[in-house]
Amino acid sequence: MTPGSPGPDCWLNPLVRVGRSPIEGEGLFAAAPLPRGTAVARFGGRLVSDAELGRLFAEAARTGTYVDTMSVGRDVNLVLPPDVPNHTGNHGCDPNTWWADPFTVVARRDVERGEELTLDYATITDDPGFTMPCACRAASCRGRVTGADWRLPGLQAAYGDHWVPVLRQRITGSRTGLQR
Repeated sequence: MTPGSPGPDCWLNPLVRVGRSPIEGEGLFAAAPLPRGTAVARFGGRLVSDAELGRLFAEAARTGTYVDTMSVGRDVNLVLPPDVPNHTGNHGCDPNTWWADPFTVVARRDVERGEELTLDYATITDDPGFTMPCACRAASCRGRVTGADWRLPGLQAAYGDHWVPVLRQRITGSRTGLQR
């Protein structure tokens, strides 16, 4: 399934700023209060197959460049344009944003001015090789984020339908015995 076209560019709400993060490097911050449901970011770029993504990662390893990507469908991956501020969004185990549609992230709850905007990376990847330490400091911090976290029943319950399409389909399939 191809979840529609993301458009070539990324967008950030004008009330979102890049700043120094206590989680990691730079992060995205609310410059003003953001009510629950406010669009925070829209992701765009180029849709590529798993095979093409593998080639892009191999090239990036040779050249020392960074490829930011997320799964959006079966054998469909979104590769973000280089040098967009959307790259600076950090993971949080109790995030204040989540997915509203395949390419748009909204405030999960009311967000205060100055608060760092976070998204649970479990909602965007099922890559079995993905693993990273977590420094989000949430009470529910998992300590490590992996490409298998989408399988955690607690996350599935907490996020409901707020996953990228490929993971939402896998979760629904696992509940009905149709998982691929």
